[in-house]
Amino acid sequence: MRADIERIVFEVESNGICVVEDFVPVALLERIRQRVDELNVSERRDGDAFLESEGANQRVFNLVNKGEVFEEIVQHPDVMGAMNMLLGGDFILSGFSSNTTGPGGEEMMLHSDSGYVPPPHPEYLLSANAIWMIDDFTEENGGTRYVPGSHKHRTNPDATKEYETVALAGKAGSVAFLHGYTWHKTGANVSRDQTRRALFAYYVRPFLRVQENHIVSVREEVWHRASPTLRHLLGGDLWLNSIGFFDGPPKAMRELAFKRRWPAERL
Repeated sequence: MRADIERIVFEVESNGICVVEDFVPVALLERIRQRVDELNVSERRDGDAFLESEGANQRVFNLVNKGEVFEEIVQHPDVMGAMNMLLGGDFILSGFSSNTTGPGGEEMMLHSDSGYVPPPHPEYLLSANAIWMIDDFTEENGGTRYVPGSHKHRTNPDATKEYETVALAGKAGSVAFLHGYTWHKTGANVSRDQTRRALFAYYVRPFLRVQENHIVSVREEVWHRASPTLRHLLGGDLWLNSIGFFDGPPKAMRELAFKRRWPAERL
């Protein structure tokens, strides 16, 4: 897989999307499905569920905080390798959520994942998404739809216009890498009995404000067992020694800023 990262990046930059089949081993796929189903049930039961389309669609947010399997896959080395190239060598996690759509689920509004940035968007990429396909994505079951080539516009879709979209088709166990400027949406689930589950791991350059405030929301035990990679993704490191500090820069930076040019007794 590592040898394919350059191909993935090339396709994302050229086409706005790249689908990698057979990315998720069967055993891992089953672990993900089990935990997503558990969360869907428990959040509905507890009255905390984020529901759309009168309950046909459900989202679960802050997945890093809700299962060790999510801690594992959000820092998958091949995803990290692709995001590293796409996002200029450094990035953090903006949000990690699941989206489950059932029969009757309505389509989402067309948008880009950088839609909050005033256009025109920079020529360099600000964000990218790794879409983990937990079930098959089809025309019928609400698979993501997108506008081919839209990432090259470096702007947002006009809400007053209609655009032709195509279905992001793929088998369960695939991962789709999505350019942060590509216009896309959840499709309508017009099936009778199909449920489509997916995970959306959304990464951004370190200077952008993130969707999920991980510093506040992540449980203490998650922080304690987190790898250096995961802590960095969650915003635990400084960026350029100027963004993300607590009560000013660390001691080493303070000493560097106050470099003495004469003996201390003259101060």
